[in-house]
Amino acid sequence: MSKKIKKTTGDVESFSLEKLQRSIERAGIDATIAAEIASEVAQEQDITTTVDVHKIAYQKLKKKYRPTAARYNLKRALKALGPSGYPFEQFVARLLDARGYKTSTNRTIRGKCITHEIDVIGYKDERHFVFECKFHNKLGYKSDVQTILYMKARFDDIQARWNDIHEGRDKHFHKLWVVTNTQFTSQAVAYAKCVDIELMSWRYPKGRSLAELIDKTGLHPVTAITKLTKGQKDRILHDGLILCREVESKQDVLKKAGIHGHKLEQIVAEARAIVELRSTV
Repeated sequence: MSKKIKKTTGDVESFSLEKLQRSIERAGIDATIAAEIASEVAQEQDITTTVDVHKIAYQKLKKKYRPTAARYNLKRALKALGPSGYPFEQFVARLLDARGYKTSTNRTIRGKCITHEIDVIGYKDERHFVFECKFHNKLGYKSDVQTILYMKARFDDIQARWNDIHEGRDKHFHKLWVVTNTQFTSQAVAYAKCVDIELMSWRYPKGRSLAELIDKTGLHPVTAITKLTKGQKDRILHDGLILCREVESKQDVLKKAGIHGHKLEQIVAEARAIVELRSTV
C-alpha cells in the first residue's frame, strides 16, 4: 500500500517517487543522482506531508549539492521574500525587466473615481501593463475569485480615467496581470479567462509560469542562498539586494549586514554557483 501524503493545501495524495525525482531534476541535477536521493527520501519512515518530503530532500541535497539544493528550495525562497510582499514586487519587476519590459514599482495612479497604489507598471512594445502582486506567506494559500474581482475593479477605474485623458488615442493600459507566489483557485482562473486578465502563479500557466520564468531568465532570489540566516536575508532585502545575480556586485550590502571574510566569500561563491549551477564543494 502506497504512503499517503498531505499537501500544503490540505488535500491528500499518494506519495509519488517519480514526481519527487522530477522535482529534484528540475533543480538542475543528473537524473541518476535525483533518483538516488528520491529513493532515500522514500525510505524515511516519518514522512506524512509534502513539507516533510521537501525538508528531507532539501537536507540531503544541501550536504553534497548546495547550489542544486538552493534551486530545489525555490518556492520557499520566494516565500522568504516576505512578510511584507514588497521585495516580491521588486523581484517580479526584475523578472519583467529581463523580458524586455521597462518597469516602475510602488506607483500611485489616479483613477476616475479614486486613487490607487499599483505594485508594478510595465511598458513594452508601446503597450502599458498593470502587474498586481499577491504575496502569501503560506504556501497552501490560493488567491480566490474575490481577489481578481477587486483587481479588475481597480484596473477599470484607472482605465476609465486614462481613456478620458487621451480621448480615445491608443495610450491606455492594455492589460492587467495578477501574479502570485502560490496558486489561484479554479474559479479565479475561469473568471480571469472570461474577462481577459492574465494570471501567473508558481506553476500556472504552463509555459509562462513564475517557476518557468525564473528558469528562463536565470534570476533567482537572494533568499535561495543556503548559507544566509533569516536575519541576514531580511537585512539585505531591506537594503535592495534581491537577486543572486546581484550579490557579487553588491558585496557592500552583505558587509553592512555583518557578513565578512570567509563567510562573505562562501556566500558570493554560492550565489555565483546558483546562477551558473555548478557545485561549490
